Amino acid sequence: MNKNILIAGSTGAIGSEFIRFYSDDPNVEKIVSLSRKKIEPTHNKIQSIELDYSNEQSFENLNKISQLESLSTIIIATGILHTDQIKPEKSIDEINSKVLEKVFQVNVYGPILLVKKLLPLIKKSQGVKVVFLTARVGSISDNGLGGWYSYRSSKCALNMMIKNLSIELQRANKENIVIGIHPGTVRSTLSEPFLKYVKHGIFSPRESVELMTQVINKISQKDSGKCFDFSGKVIDP
Repeated sequence: MNKNILIAGSTGAIGSEFIRFYSDDPNVEKIVSLSRKKIEPTHNKIQSIELDYSNEQSFENLNKISQLESLSTIIIATGILHTDQIKPEKSIDEINSKVLEKVFQVNVYGPILLVKKLLPLIKKSQGVKVVFLTARVGSISDNGLGGWYSYRSSKCALNMMIKNLSIELQRANKENIVIGIHPGTVRSTLSEPFLKYVKHGIFSPRESVELMTQVINKISQKDSGKCFDFSGKVIDP
């Protein structure tokens, strides 16, 4: 069966690699690419749509999705850890309300509002896998270091959104599956300033995507609402 895939955050290191990966998959018929800046499609199966995740009105651009009656997979690969103005907090003294708002906007509000907009298409589909990129640092039980208040808290909030959404979408259709997945430490703009402190393996975007797609392919209805790492291991809340 041919698949239709929607990938949000398609200009990031991981999102763009998902685009390349599925472009090479003969079972994928159409890829909808969502990003802040419209990309030039590299394959005829790709439709690129510009979307500002901080502006719900711009979600109306999703009406431009052409000739698409259903989706098989939605991958939301958006996220923010730092910018030139935003640094992960080392202590509570560094917490800033504007930074909190920005990080939650990108990591929590944008992703869930996107799914809200996609609900009519999800309901027309026979069963959709909705995959959010989350992070192990969003786990409360796994937090032994502290710090990174905005990022940790936003990913923890996202994980609750994932759980809530999994319950609602399976009530609508038991074939729907919603999960979070931790991509591992991936060499990217997001992680680059912190790689010198990493004591475990570092993936290329391609390696991470290949591992994550193995997990996505294997998950079933009983897994809905859970968060996994790149190896398929469940991350404790």
